[in-house]
Amino acid sequence: MTITETPVKSADASTLRVTAGNAIEYAYRELGDGDVPFVLLQHFRGNLDNWDPALVDALATDRRVISFDNVTLRNLRFVLFDQTATRAATVNTFVYAGAASIIALILALAIAYIVARRLVPLGRVLTYVAMAPFVIPGIVLAIGFYAAYTTKPLVLYGTAWILILAFATRFLPIPYTNSDAAIRAINPELEDAARILGGGRFLTLRRVVGPLLKRGLAGAFILVFIPATRELSSAIFLYTTGTQVLSVLLFDKSDEGNFELLSSMGLILVVGTVALILAGFRLVGRDFLLKRTAS
Repeated sequence: MTITETPVKSADASTLRVTAGNAIEYAYRELGDGDVPFVLLQHFRGNLDNWDPALVDALATDRRVISFDNVTLRNLRFVLFDQTATRAATVNTFVYAGAASIIALILALAIAYIVARRLVPLGRVLTYVAMAPFVIPGIVLAIGFYAAYTTKPLVLYGTAWILILAFATRFLPIPYTNSDAAIRAINPELEDAARILGGGRFLTLRRVVGPLLKRGLAGAFILVFIPATRELSSAIFLYTTGTQVLSVLLFDKSDEGNFELLSSMGLILVVGTVALILAGFRLVGRDFLLKRTAS
């Protein structure tokens, strides 16, 4: 019969794994012998290699020592692939934020153009409407959306659209200020010249105004997308089981004290938004260099 002894040296200890009650897999190492184990816990950002092997070996000479890992990339795999709720919330977060950014950008651009070119009487009123969400708390906005879209004729509660529209409304002032500044920087005589040459208003917008607004619109999209992925105050009142987003899930996990999953989900948000920012800056930079070269 072969007897397997617990190693007494850190160099001989293999890394083992155990699944806890919260479905998170932890790595650990076990050294020495004894009935009551001496457990070595980690601080929040520590790992198994933080412990000095000389100290662990000394402790394991006359007792059983178990050292636990804490942060591991396996939590990312669990969040992205193993757990359905976190995977769905990740997809929902970026899809809703992207859709809300596009809707807010289109609406803000239309209002800014109407106001700047004075296409309707009392157009300045639209400015106050577009800037109003800045002074409305997210909770109050969510309650208003809940009251408006839970009854006929337009029932949106329980769908993704109520969250998308809430995000677009909440951050509408950001693309509006960007669009207003960009449109005012364009001389109206450029549009007049295009119309004199036979172009209609929509052709002028597409061929003249649109290319001049690309940098401002790209920046506005990014500035709406980032806070939309983190919006909690309105999302927590409007989400349902199938429309949960990462901000709500982060709040739930922090309440449970599940900091491993919390860190992994936070890392996903940071990496996703940073990648978008870098991509946006790269695109805007290329456009800027082409303009300089052409001039």
